Amino acid sequence: MDRIEGLRSRYTELLARYIASDHEIERETVLGEINELAKQALRDGPLLDQMCELHWQAQSTVAERWAGGRPGSPESRWRDRLVRGDAQPLMLAALVPHELALRAHHEKRWRREHGTLVAMFEQTDDMIVVLDDEGHCDDVNPAFCRLTGWSRREAVMGAAAWADPPRQASTQRVRTEQLRRDGSRFMIEWSVSPILGHRGELLSHVCIGRDVDHQQKIDDSLRENDKLRAMATLAGGIAHDFNNLLGSIVGLTELCELEAQPGTRQARNLARIRVAGDKAAALVRQMLDFSRQTPPALAEVGVAEWLDHAEGLLRAALPRHQVLSIEVTEDAMVRIDLIQMEQVLLNMVRNAAHAIGEHSGHVRIVADRSEPGSASPDGGSPGHARVRVIDDGGGIAPETLDKIFEPFFTTKPVGEGTGLGLAAAHGIVSTHGGTIEVHSEPGFGSSFSVFLPVVAAPRP
Repeated sequence: MDRIEGLRSRYTELLARYIASDHEIERETVLGEINELAKQALRDGPLLDQMCELHWQAQSTVAERWAGGRPGSPESRWRDRLVRGDAQPLMLAALVPHELALRAHHEKRWRREHGTLVAMFEQTDDMIVVLDDEGHCDDVNPAFCRLTGWSRREAVMGAAAWADPPRQASTQRVRTEQLRRDGSRFMIEWSVSPILGHRGELLSHVCIGRDVDHQQKIDDSLRENDKLRAMATLAGGIAHDFNNLLGSIVGLTELCELEAQPGTRQARNLARIRVAGDKAAALVRQMLDFSRQTPPALAEVGVAEWLDHAEGLLRAALPRHQVLSIEVTEDAMVRIDLIQMEQVLLNMVRNAAHAIGEHSGHVRIVADRSEPGSASPDGGSPGHARVRVIDDGGGIAPETLDKIFEPFFTTKPVGEGTGLGLAAAHGIVSTHGGTIEVHSEPGFGSSFSVFLPVVAAPRP
C-alpha cells in the first residue's frame, strides 16, 4: 500500500510539473521521468488499467489544487491546460512500458503454448490428421507417417486420403481401415473434432487416431468364441436328446433283425436302418466332442508316441492313391486325451484327403516346436509343441478361410459332410489349452497347425 501511495504521489507531482512548465525541454524531461516511473511499476506485471486510473486520480488531485485560482492567475491558466487535455502525452508515456510488457507477455505465452502444441503434434504416439473444410488432408504428424509408411508430402497430396472424409460440424468417433503404403490395411479408431470459426463456420477437422487392429481381432475372436459356445450348448443338448432316441431305434432294429428271415427284403431294410443308426451315432459323438461335454482323460504323452499310436487309423482314412508321411523333427511331452487328439488328427487328415480329391496326393504330418502367431516364449515358459497336417490339394479360398471352424459350415456336397469335423477339432484343442492356425493359398495346398503347451520337464 505504501508503494502504491508513493507512486501516486510521485505521479501527481510530475503531472503538476509538466502542466505548469512553459519550456519544451522541461516537459521532455518530465516525460522521461514518467516513463522511468512506469517501468518501476512493472514489478507486479503489466497494469494498464491501474496506470490509467492513476493518471485520472492525479489529474483530479491537481485540478482540485488549482480550482481556487483567480482568473488570469497561473493556477487558472494551468487548470485550463488540464481541461484542454495537455496532460495526454503524460499518460501515453506512462502506458508505453506497460503496453510493451503486455505484448511481450502475450508473445511469450503464445510461444510457450505453440511450442507445447508442436511438441504434442510431433511427439505423440497417436496419429493426428488435420483436414481442411472440404475433407482434404492438410497435415499429418510423424506418428501417422511411422505407422502407415506414407511421407507427409504423400499424405497431403492425397495418397493416403480417407475414402469418406467427415464434413459435419460435430465430434464423432469412427473406425476405419487405414491404407498403408505397402498396400496392407489396419483398423484405426478416430476421434474427429471440428474446428469452428467465430461465426460457427466449419474451418477444419482434427482427427486423432489409434491403432486398434489388435483389439479388433480380440473383439472378433471373443464374438466368435461366444458364438461357438452358444452353438456348443445347443449341439450338446440336441446330441443328448438325439442319443436317447437313437438308443431306442438301434435297439429295436437289432431285435427285429433277430426275428427277420436272412436274405429277405425286411432283413435288408433293417440292415440299412442299423447302418444309418451307426452313422447317426458317429454324428452324436462329433457333436458331443464339439460341445466339449465329454471331459478329457489327460495323460502325459510324447508327441512321437501320440503320432505313432494314431498312424494306423490315419492311414486307413486315406484313399489308396494318397500317401501319408509322418516326420517328428523335435519331440516334446504334452498333456492330452489320446483318443480325443487322435480324433482331431483324423478330422484334419480326412479334410486333407477331400481337398486332394481323386488325384494322387501327399499328406504330411510334421511335428516340431514353435509358437502360435510366430510369438516367442518368455523365459519361464516351456513353449508349445506344433503338429502340422499339410496337403498338396487345391487350397482354401480366402472368403472361406475365416469360416472353416464355424459349426455346421462345410464345402462338401450334401450328404458328405456335417460341418462339425473342424469345429469339434477346434473345441477339443481349446479344451487342451491349445490353438489351431491355418495357412492356405488357392492352388498351393493347406497347412493346419495344432499348438499344444509343452509339459515342463521335472527338475532333478
